[in-house]
Amino acid sequence: MKVADCRLEEPLSCERAESIIEVARKLRQNKVRHIVVVDNEKPVGIVAAVDIVNNVIAEGSDYKQMKAADVMISPIFVVDRQDEVATAYFGMVKRNTYSCPVVDNGKFVGMITMSEALKAIAKSKIPKEA
Repeated sequence: MKVADCRLEEPLSCERAESIIEVARKLRQNKVRHIVVVDNEKPVGIVAAVDIVNNVIAEGSDYKQMKAADVMISPIFVVDRQDEVATAYFGMVKRNTYSCPVVDNGKFVGMITMSEALKAIAKSKIPKEA
């Protein structure tokens, strides 16, 4: 089964130069824990809410001057829509993450979650007679 056959989470992204304040607002408004940083629609990093707390607030950094690029984790694990779901699943397991960006021709199109990948794998293994 391909990643393209799975339900993907809507793509939520920001640019490298976006202020960390605006990134935090997007996280809050969308009720999510992380946002993908893109460069010309290509995923180049991820900023998680916990990264903002640990690396900006707890460090006493001047958050008003910080950009997404200052806080993002990079490089990141990305899968293509045409990759096998197992590739996405085992890539997330190896990296201890619960989701990863999905691209189509290099463009960020959504996120696949660990649970969605696991459902797809289980569904493909269930005999038709069951």
